[in-house]
Amino acid sequence: MFRRRDPERELVTADGSRISELLGRVTTGSDKMSVARIVMPAGRGQPTRRNRFDEVLIVISGSCEVDLAGGTLLLQPDDVLELPALTPYAERGGPQGCIAWAICTLAFSRDLVEFFV
Repeated sequence: MFRRRDPERELVTADGSRISELLGRVTTGSDKMSVARIVMPAGRGQPTRRNRFDEVLIVISGSCEVDLAGGTLLLQPDDVLELPALTPYAERGGPQGCIAWAICTLAFSRDLVEFFV
């Protein structure tokens, strides 16, 4: 199946991140896997959370800071981070923001995410 990103279907989160799902529950009805392009603004991010699915984050440009139990990682272009299910983490765009791909198995669904405030 071929998919092309549709800027008209971007989701903008409370922190200003822009998410374009190319494969997944919303766009293709798949509950097995989702693939999304994420644009994170500089210094902005979502609260700490843990997913009930595995996620792989692949940075394309800029940088991304990810807070994990062992400390903060700075991800740069071509870095790949595996986030196994139930791993608490928070991410935010670096000084120039970040563009990344997220691949989730099972497919992303908000009801499979627990946010910590």
